Amino acid sequence: MEKKKIIFLASTLDIGGTERAILNFIKKLDKEKYDIYLMLNRKIGIYLDEVPEYVTILNFNMSISKNIFIRKMHNAFRLLYFTIKYYHRFYFAACFSTVVKSCNVLAKRFSKNNAIWIHNEYAKEKEEMIDFIKYINAKKYKKVIFVANKIKEDYLKAYKNSKQELFVMNNLIDYEMINDLLKKEINVKKQKLTLLNVGRHEEGAKRLTMMIRVIDRLLKEGYDFELWLVGDGPDHQMYLDLVKELNISSHVKFFGKQSNVFPFYKLADAVLLSSFREGNPVVYLEAKILKKPIITTNVSDALLEIDGFGIVTEFDEEAYYLGVKKFLDNGYKITKKFNPVKYDKDVLKKLDKIIGG
Repeated sequence: MEKKKIIFLASTLDIGGTERAILNFIKKLDKEKYDIYLMLNRKIGIYLDEVPEYVTILNFNMSISKNIFIRKMHNAFRLLYFTIKYYHRFYFAACFSTVVKSCNVLAKRFSKNNAIWIHNEYAKEKEEMIDFIKYINAKKYKKVIFVANKIKEDYLKAYKNSKQELFVMNNLIDYEMINDLLKKEINVKKQKLTLLNVGRHEEGAKRLTMMIRVIDRLLKEGYDFELWLVGDGPDHQMYLDLVKELNISSHVKFFGKQSNVFPFYKLADAVLLSSFREGNPVVYLEAKILKKPIITTNVSDALLEIDGFGIVTEFDEEAYYLGVKKFLDNGYKITKKFNPVKYDKDVLKKLDKIIGG
């Protein structure tokens, strides 16, 4: 049987939940059934070495020139080149990086059987969602994939008469890789109870300033613990400055961008999220596998995802403070079991159905 040629289009393979999610998909799809391609807006990132050799990587090679004329001409030429070379050449094409123009445009040109992933609560209000749907040209896609039920509900409120095929599908989790990476040692020693945050340092969605202020408040009340922040991003320096300003550097540690975050999970007592917007956070899945309680704001499907696995608070500094304080006072006993093998099988079965045509 001839393999189906499929392609996923993404931004980069640098650190982040979306980047890890697409890597998990291309690694776990059946290579005997699919001829898998991955197009990157820029072929960079710490996860590049993990791409299987049987996956063909196409590099859009987006210009980042400061000269707007050179940048626009270069990127327009690349769009034309890939359109001509791969027009309707794929059985299935998916825009995985929702708001990246090259991914958004080319996925529709590469295949009539196309899909766009919506990973995040990009819009909180109906009017905002209407504008977002227009911005990403979502209505032009045959299929739309949401990583959470809440995001699909918001989409349908804004686009009531959608005739598209709509799917809710969570991200995969590479539990074999996690088990392997857990065995590796890191030069970090745990001194006391430790709370962990893993992710992009970007205030608009992650709101780490709220987390840091809550940590400061609890430390000043006499609690003795550490917060470890693993990640990087555009607001990294702002968080460093805030910790220094609050004079809590001895209790809040920054470890930067790490290709292997799992030894940090292994040492931590709980995982924290203070996000304003999320999709289906990969850290939820990682924490479940490693049996670490999660303390999170009520983003996306958190009430459903975290039931039995941790504490969900409203997006409010006082509520979040009370949630973290509750854990520090009483701990948290996980009451549910998570089966990653069954979980991945169910996700892959759904993806096969989506690709199906």
